[in-house]
Amino acid sequence: MPARSALLTAVLPAVLVAAGGSVVTAVPTAAQPVTDVPPGTMRLWTPSVEVLVGTEFPRVVSYTDRSSGNTLHGRDEPLDTIVLNGRPVRVEADVRLEADFRAAYRITFPELPDVRLHASIMVRDGATEFWIERVVDSDSFRVHTIDIPDHDLVSVRSDDPAPQVAAARIDVDKNGNGDSIYPVTADTPADAEPQGSAYALVSTGKLAAAIETMSVYDNDGAPNTNDNGRLWRQARRNGDVTTVSVWSGQWTYRARGARTDDTEPTPVPLARVVLSGDRNGDSVVDWQDAAIAFRKIMWMPAGAEHTRHRVVPHIPYNIGSTATHPFLRTLDDVKRISLATDGLRQLALLKGYQSEGHDAAHPDYGGHYNQRAGGLRDLRALLKYGRPWNVDFAVHVNATESYPEAHAFSEDLVNVNDPAWAWMDQSYRINQRHDLVSGDVQRRFRQLRDETAGLLDVLYVDVFRETGWTAERLMRELRGQGFQVLSEWSHRLEREQLWSHWANELDYGPDSVRGINSAIIRFLRNDHKDVFVQHPLLMGSRIVEFEGWQAKTDYNAFLANVFRQNLPTKYMQHFPVRRMSEHEIRLSDGVRVTDTAGRRQIFQGDRLVYDGGTYLLPWNPARPEKAYHYNPTGGTTTWQLPPQWSQLPAVHRYELTDQGRKHAGMIRVRGGKVTLDAKAGVPYVLHPGLEPSRPQPAPGWGEGTPLRDPGFNAGDLSRWSVSGDSESASVGRNERGQQEAVIRGGGEVTLAQRVSGLAPGSYSASISVEIEPGQRRDTTVFVTPRDGREESVRLERSAVPNRVAADEKRDTHFQRVRVFFDVPEGHDAVEFGVRADSGDAVVRLDDARIVRMARPAKEGTVSFWDFEDVDQGWGPFVHGGDSRSDSRTHLAELNAPYTQAGWNNKKIDDVLAGRWSLKSFEYAPQLVYRTLPTDVRFEPGHRYRVRFAYESAADGAYGWVLGTDGPDGKPHEELVKPLPARSTPGAEVLEFDASTCGDTWVGLRKLVRDNGVEFSLDNFEVVDLGPTSGAGVPCEAGTAERTDRGRAR
Repeated sequence: MPARSALLTAVLPAVLVAAGGSVVTAVPTAAQPVTDVPPGTMRLWTPSVEVLVGTEFPRVVSYTDRSSGNTLHGRDEPLDTIVLNGRPVRVEADVRLEADFRAAYRITFPELPDVRLHASIMVRDGATEFWIERVVDSDSFRVHTIDIPDHDLVSVRSDDPAPQVAAARIDVDKNGNGDSIYPVTADTPADAEPQGSAYALVSTGKLAAAIETMSVYDNDGAPNTNDNGRLWRQARRNGDVTTVSVWSGQWTYRARGARTDDTEPTPVPLARVVLSGDRNGDSVVDWQDAAIAFRKIMWMPAGAEHTRHRVVPHIPYNIGSTATHPFLRTLDDVKRISLATDGLRQLALLKGYQSEGHDAAHPDYGGHYNQRAGGLRDLRALLKYGRPWNVDFAVHVNATESYPEAHAFSEDLVNVNDPAWAWMDQSYRINQRHDLVSGDVQRRFRQLRDETAGLLDVLYVDVFRETGWTAERLMRELRGQGFQVLSEWSHRLEREQLWSHWANELDYGPDSVRGINSAIIRFLRNDHKDVFVQHPLLMGSRIVEFEGWQAKTDYNAFLANVFRQNLPTKYMQHFPVRRMSEHEIRLSDGVRVTDTAGRRQIFQGDRLVYDGGTYLLPWNPARPEKAYHYNPTGGTTTWQLPPQWSQLPAVHRYELTDQGRKHAGMIRVRGGKVTLDAKAGVPYVLHPGLEPSRPQPAPGWGEGTPLRDPGFNAGDLSRWSVSGDSESASVGRNERGQQEAVIRGGGEVTLAQRVSGLAPGSYSASISVEIEPGQRRDTTVFVTPRDGREESVRLERSAVPNRVAADEKRDTHFQRVRVFFDVPEGHDAVEFGVRADSGDAVVRLDDARIVRMARPAKEGTVSFWDFEDVDQGWGPFVHGGDSRSDSRTHLAELNAPYTQAGWNNKKIDDVLAGRWSLKSFEYAPQLVYRTLPTDVRFEPGHRYRVRFAYESAADGAYGWVLGTDGPDGKPHEELVKPLPARSTPGAEVLEFDASTCGDTWVGLRKLVRDNGVEFSLDNFEVVDLGPTSGAGVPCEAGTAERTDRGRAR
């Protein structure tokens, strides 16, 4: 299998194959050996290093730095056993010196005559590597896993000058500690069993060493739980001397269940040891010097070089068919963030890019996009048009759980007896090994890569639970396809993971799984990864959300986190750690951070750049074009400028706003220093010239949509026409930092814009509207086609609060008001707008949208919804208002037989007719959904018939509600009819008189608390039966009386 050896270069990153890191300046190649060659050994050497190796087995006996003569140990005693597939097997080996720096071993097994290993020990670039480049086996014995217990690739002894071991386990408990750093003395107790870790460093006080391995276990969990069996070490006593030795964990050559020829994607069994002297200039050789040397041989995650630049993480969030963050609305959001941060790099994690949003239809990575958010077309537009705004986009995927709506769902993919997460649907655990060896998961990711035209290269792999081969193989496949990896937990997918959600969002998840808690691993990888617990000096990346994730909506808090926490963190990440102590950490390029003054301070050389939260940070740190100034409390401070600017007579200051840089005057330079007066919590940038080197781009709000500035992000109404009492209309920033159009009390006002370029067909035009709670003002959302009749929807008040947790208008009275219209052949333009009649109530508007949508209609009805074509949301219904959590209701998609009654003991059909139905999977008693007058208007004094089809998994779990919003705006439920269980579609009919003292509505209530009961509804229709014959229901101010006017049948 000659191609196998090519994996060393084809699979391993270049830095791992040809790592540098010479301990000392090379001596001439003709230099004489500095060590004797005892019997049973042979000498390998390079200009800097000599290595003694065994002749009977590929083992290292010792390492010697040729310049100083200092030595590190390996294993003195011979070895004769390798463990294959968990079975210890005796070996015989022949060795050949192929070059001064390489010994080749041919290893045979008398008990297994058809099996042979070809291994090498090679010294190059200051590092020594052991690898098995070829495996020969047969049908009689297939090699799957290889272990070499007690291989002792590097050791320290108690009789060394200052022996020390530093081992790091992957521990994610905020209050834990994954590190074991200890001296080795004659009193160090022997270990009864080897001790596992993910990283290990040793030193003698004269010489230090780090070890890297491509260890992969072919199982999940022990002995490699949390990747802490990657390396093994053991203390052994021999007389008065204690030796601690380190060797590699298991290597997987051919995974269980894999095809016989499927070995190429598995990494070559390899381990490397690199030596180090004093690399950080502290005149001490210890684990920190080994850590610096380790960077020369360590596995480098794909995209690690981008971590230090990603200052602004955020999560545009869609769930439950609500599409609160359509892709092109997110495009406006990333532009707004870019303007407010002067172009700092963003990491935008799209949760809910597929199907009906977050946790729906996994694992359909491609071919099943969130149509209500804009589908693949708008997703590609977001990726394309967002890139110039310095944004890295990631999407949330799941390779652990599958939902029955997924195109990929099958009984081969999942274990139907292993139910997993249940939100809007019950998911099932994926057979990850089968998914990998079949090639199915690779094909699904390739589909995503192809369909996004190479514009998407970052994946957030949610809830990945396994370690070992399945994790390693998935990481390798994703890397091979060009993807970078983020994940939920820091202790999964550790080799490739760049960013961990729980480590960054400090109030999400328990602290017992917060992030990697290890000074050693942080020392090694602080500049590459955002996966650690927060640090008093190095700080740490954080995410504070505003786009609806976890019901968070405060844009002000989001921006404050960028400048208070993330920018100084990322500044420090530009400089690898070189020396670490409790109160001071020294980074490269003369940067250091300390708290010796009682507060955190960052210096670059002698220049203070950060002082207790106030700073003047050069950016980009390597080549500063500007400097960010931030003072959380405001006031006057004085700063030394970067050396490149110190001779300037003045610098230009800009205040950062939602609309970008705003020139805030020139600041005189005196003695290379500037004195800055800042507003509290307001970010500024300083530039050496009046014109910054990077021009501020024009945002083009609404790019890719039919509308101009649909979210009023311009800060004015220049993209809209205003008529009537125009002085009362403006754009305002609310207390959450959102821009809204505001129509204050006064005369009639119309905000409108002409929309052109529309293809013939049917459309939905919508906008979020709030009339000042407790007040009334007639307001109309309208669309007027050219030479056509106005289509409009009228509202007088906003009585119903918005309880959609993913909506930035959550806990306000904003609701989306929708108007249907048609564009006939030969036309392409309409006027879309909002008209507020004269009145005192304030009217607020936001987030306008126009999308293609068939007009829901049925002859003889005033409202009809079959849910086959919905722009966003739940058709005629809105969230009921009792709960502020993410809804467990969504538009269910047919994927027979898995979504229908009978499969795996499923009690009801998700879809009752056609391709779509409205499904609820609620737990808590609450009003699940209800109508609004803007979607279904029940005229006072009229009698109505409401009819719908439904199925329910349990008797009385849900009830149908007839309610009224009284004159005071408070809802009153006049009838709640429990619904019996049904496993086939049946009709429910309710006839009633509409209230004359409020707004009548109907809806669904969950009546009992349980572990989730499925309920599906379809073909909802309302028929106006005409005026009532009676005088109607008497009304009293502020109440809506409970009556028997509703009749169910």
